[in-house]
Amino acid sequence: MRKTGLAIVAAAALAACGQGGPGQSADTGGAAVFPNLAGASYRAEVTVTHDAGVLPLVLMRDGQRQRMEMQTPEGATTVIANAETGESFVITTAGGQTMTMRMEAPDFEDPAKEWSGEWSATARRTGACSAAGEQGSEWTHDADGAANTVCVTNDGIILRAAEDGRTVWETTSVQRGPQSAELFTVPAGVQVMDLGDVGRAMERALDEARRQAGQ
Repeated sequence: MRKTGLAIVAAAALAACGQGGPGQSADTGGAAVFPNLAGASYRAEVTVTHDAGVLPLVLMRDGQRQRMEMQTPEGATTVIANAETGESFVITTAGGQTMTMRMEAPDFEDPAKEWSGEWSATARRTGACSAAGEQGSEWTHDADGAANTVCVTNDGIILRAAEDGRTVWETTSVQRGPQSAELFTVPAGVQVMDLGDVGRAMERALDEARRQAGQ
């Protein structure tokens, strides 16, 4: 992944020898097939490192649905996404007001987006790994001359991702268990806007300003 904001997926040097082929294990332990990242329900605390600094966030996942909560310069921000429907919402709260927009999730997505597709099908298992008191397998995928790596548990919880040897995603705690369905829905009574609504509102405001100016 190449984004100007947050780099989510990662890269590290491959071992010099003894690597398996796509989807194969490079050693004798761990899963031989890349785990399903949409099969577990859990709550995790994560530290994301990007060009602008370090961003702590809370990630909640229930299969294809996920929720991320964080503090941004704009205020408390929540991203809700559903991979099945393709819908995602960004909810911000500032000055006592809450605003929800239907839009593509911004650059603080988690690595699961890239590792749920082609990367997982062609990745090589390059060893064992651990983080947040959890054991996992490290998987490597080559793209654009870089080796992207991810540490993931056998039940599909991403523990770490690194790019060019730099860790960009680090899970610090994991609590497995069912997550409330309400976490993955827009709060009741909050109006949802989409980018088209915002554009039309701006056009109406400009038209009104021109009318009042006599244009």
